[in-house]
Amino acid sequence: MKKPELITIHKIIGVTLILVGILSYVLPVPGSTLLVVLGIVWLLGRNKAGRFLKKVFGEKVFKLLKIKNAIKKI
Repeated sequence: MKKPELITIHKIIGVTLILVGILSYVLPVPGSTLLVVLGIVWLLGRNKAGRFLKKVFGEKVFKLLKIKNAIKKI
């Protein structure tokens, strides 16, 4: 079981990564999409993020892009 302080820190980091990713998406900065995905993984956790991204992208695209393997490596 994680400590409440650690959970709060993970949520803050996740939201920050998502916001920075969205901001850098507007600016011509490479890797902005990766920051958004990384923020989702930090915010939700690996299992929930995998299920969420599978619903968003669809089964075929999820397998084609090998997102499950990328989430495991994070």
